[in-house]
Amino acid sequence: MNKEQLLEKKLERQNDLETFLYPQSIAVIGASQNPLKPNGIPLYLFSMFSYEGDLYPVNPKYDNVGGLKCYPSILNVEAPIDLAIIGVAAAQVMEVLRECAEKQVKAVIIFTSGFAETGEEGRAIQEEMREVSEESGMRILGPNCLGILNYYNGNMSSFFYNQKQSDLVYPNKLSFITQSGGLGGIIYQMVIQLSIGFNYFVSTGNEADLSFAEVLNHLVKRDEVSIVAGYLEGLQGDGKLFREACRYALENKKMITMLKVGRTSSGAAAAASHTGAMVGEDRVYEGLFKQYGVPRADDVEQMNALIALYATGRYPGGKKMAVITISGGGGVVVADKCPQYGLEVVTLTEQTQLNLRKFFPAFGAVGNPVDLTAQLFTDTELFERALRLVMQDPKIDVGGFFYNLEMPDPEATEKIIKAYNETEKPLVVFTWPTGQEYAQEAKDRLLQAGVPVIEHIPSGLWAISSLAEWMQKSKESQELPVYTPGREREKALSLLYEKPFGKCNAMTEWRSKLVLDAYGIPVTREKLVTTAAEAVQAAEEIGYPVVLKIMSPDLLHKTDIGGVALNISDQAGVEETFHELVKRAVKNNLDVRLEGVLVQEMLKPGLEVIVGVKDDPIFGATITLGLGGVFVEVFKDLATRAVPLREEDARSMINELKSKSLLYGFRGGVPKDVDALVAALMKMSRLCFELEGSIDEIDINPLIIYEEGNGLIAADALIVPSQKDQDNP
Repeated sequence: MNKEQLLEKKLERQNDLETFLYPQSIAVIGASQNPLKPNGIPLYLFSMFSYEGDLYPVNPKYDNVGGLKCYPSILNVEAPIDLAIIGVAAAQVMEVLRECAEKQVKAVIIFTSGFAETGEEGRAIQEEMREVSEESGMRILGPNCLGILNYYNGNMSSFFYNQKQSDLVYPNKLSFITQSGGLGGIIYQMVIQLSIGFNYFVSTGNEADLSFAEVLNHLVKRDEVSIVAGYLEGLQGDGKLFREACRYALENKKMITMLKVGRTSSGAAAAASHTGAMVGEDRVYEGLFKQYGVPRADDVEQMNALIALYATGRYPGGKKMAVITISGGGGVVVADKCPQYGLEVVTLTEQTQLNLRKFFPAFGAVGNPVDLTAQLFTDTELFERALRLVMQDPKIDVGGFFYNLEMPDPEATEKIIKAYNETEKPLVVFTWPTGQEYAQEAKDRLLQAGVPVIEHIPSGLWAISSLAEWMQKSKESQELPVYTPGREREKALSLLYEKPFGKCNAMTEWRSKLVLDAYGIPVTREKLVTTAAEAVQAAEEIGYPVVLKIMSPDLLHKTDIGGVALNISDQAGVEETFHELVKRAVKNNLDVRLEGVLVQEMLKPGLEVIVGVKDDPIFGATITLGLGGVFVEVFKDLATRAVPLREEDARSMINELKSKSLLYGFRGGVPKDVDALVAALMKMSRLCFELEGSIDEIDINPLIIYEEGNGLIAADALIVPSQKDQDNP
């Protein structure tokens, strides 16, 4: 089954997830009479949250649990079971799971740990779980998971103890998915403290069957879901389903934000040992998040700040920021960090400054930041009037108020709330954690009034910027291109299936360029020859000067043996060089298979870029762009996106490069043909999409870009066809 068929199968099974969220009957296997134990907590929570479905405790030790009849085995339960919770010891899990399959249970949640995260033996048992799921059609969440919380129907199929909340400002707002049960629970508690409630909370654990991507795709397509946040260590598969969820969310203006760990090698190693998941190359995740407008948080504080701002329903129309402060130093701290997050601290209009001067002390700043100074101690009206005027300024998209909650002045708090309610623009109160009781009361009062309070300035600024970017992305997002494979694909496949290739399974530059040329990607004028006479004739047809390159599937790194000769300007030079290149090739490898010598036009200098393609094991074909030379080797100046690309993706890749100014005309230089580069990336996207599964890697290095209007040319290329067994088309 190929990746597209797997994706279709996953999409077909999306309705299976409804059973996890809205079961009519639940069995708790291993149920405990102790409500403090993991397998005793669910029944306690079902009662607290008024779950109205049928409940069936299962444990041969008891006749009843929590006032309910208890059964020795799930096979003894007379009624049909939608969802079973398994909370028994690891050694008993497979036996119980098979009993659930025999009972024709629709869905199972396995709390128990001790499987893939422990090593090979545990992974083998997890594979048995997956086989049981596939054979029976019964879906499995877990093992090693915290379970599910559904706040609409009281389905608390989890051992995460949580209190019923009745005074939240934003109830049923957030859907949350986590691969870590423990950290997920901590994030839950932090979000609740912001007066934001959950609608769904799903812990996926080791994902023997049901995956993070499946849960995400199901949740974003529910009408009642507007934002999904997640803690993600790595996808074990389902990359295309994950991308489908992100695409759907963006096009339907629903936010997805991820705390994706594994940026560093140490983080990636820890993540792999934690869940047994395969952590993909971080650059691919990063590119996909940018491609589909998914803000990627670096830490819990950033993600929670973004959730808090999103919950208010006030989204910045841009990144022009007003900073209002009670402290000159505090204002400088906020304003100084704004550019790090792409926020612009703009000067307020002359009219706004004039209006502020009418009641500001002479030593107060009114340009931006706006400094209220110590005058606020004697004039509490300063709060409301200043905030109102600043937020009314037409140049301002969002405001940040640096405020000391330890000022024991309830009247000031009410004035902040009043000013907040008088503007429709986002306004954030920046402060810091405090142990003072009256300060906590002020914070709680602001939160209960719906005012976002952020206690970490960098996280708040990141959240403001990310929300503005998401707004822009959701407005301008283009639909994915639709390709109709034609003769280009047929020609390319015929080249790819020509065997054998060399020891590296790669095609020579000449053959690789034929594939690129089939898709309209400009390549050098060139001809493959096998004699010196043919080389001379080819050089005269192409025009001097020319380049000669040895072509052999066994000598892919031609320069290592001196297999490239540049700037040959006459017949004698071509003849001599031809013989010398063949001699060098045979000398370095007696068994070398020669395709011949490539006679190629000598290109004039231009800006060199590298375009690479890789078949990522999670997301499929990906394209990477980087400027050539030291920019790639030293600075790792690269941008990656998943195929297929939209034109906006191609342009964002270019603009993501730190060295992009070289393309746009650095220090008065002539701009390069960026449109030609965009067109080439789009053609590469089509090539990769139509040939996916047939190509492992492509390397165009260099792709030479000329001045605006003069196009580009692939000077060298290498394609590695897929090593998987495929039928000849």
